[in-house]
Amino acid sequence: MTADAQPELAIYLYGFTSPDLVVPSILGVDDEHLISAHQYAGLNAVFSSVVLGDYTGDVGEKNVQNIAWLTPRACRHGLVIDKLMEQGAVYPLSFGTLFSNLSALEQEMKRRSTQVLAVLQHIAGCQEWSLEATLDRKQAVDTLLAEGLQSGRFCLSDSAGRRHLEEQKLRRTLTGELNTWLAKCLTSLQDKLSPFMRDFHSRRLSDDKVLHWAYLLPVEKVAVFQQQVNAISRHYEAYGFNFRVTGPWAAYSFSQLTE
Repeated sequence: MTADAQPELAIYLYGFTSPDLVVPSILGVDDEHLISAHQYAGLNAVFSSVVLGDYTGDVGEKNVQNIAWLTPRACRHGLVIDKLMEQGAVYPLSFGTLFSNLSALEQEMKRRSTQVLAVLQHIAGCQEWSLEATLDRKQAVDTLLAEGLQSGRFCLSDSAGRRHLEEQKLRRTLTGELNTWLAKCLTSLQDKLSPFMRDFHSRRLSDDKVLHWAYLLPVEKVAVFQQQVNAISRHYEAYGFNFRVTGPWAAYSFSQLTE
């Protein structure tokens, strides 16, 4: 490329919306090009221009591994999605979805339009909320043992030495049964929360989480959902559960296309 040549641009796609959405006048991921929309096959594709070389090849690979480069652009990507969500349902796409030209984009829109429109209809009027929980297993065993003793399910000897051995045996038994107990707890939790949702997705567990669920909630159900989670949190706190609710998010968990 000569000194006077312009860098090759690509289409950076944020997501799809219904055709009646009005695109806000904001800058895209590069903080230089305004976002715009292209209507085709019954869809609105929301995009902006970016320098192709910033996202492809060796330079692109280095950029996405550079936190200083990636973070502000990922934040602007999220901001665009949030602004679109203020008007209605958005089929969000992940960071760095590129097309070489409008023709290539239109081919993809035509191929995917039926599925995308079905998703947009499904998520309309909803938000994605995340529920995560961790469990202190030792505290769970302590509480289950105390409950068993209080209810009379477990009995310990009056002899101090024997009592200690019996208690240790009970703890080992409860520890071995803990996963079964946990599964029953999670089933009960889902039964309590499912009346408020339109859809549900179980996400991959990481770190020490025992649950990580995504809920698609009608906007009018969000407050009562949060109240139910608070009640659940208070009930299970003694067992060592720690719950965390985050949102609202764009409906990424419910916008997965199949081939």
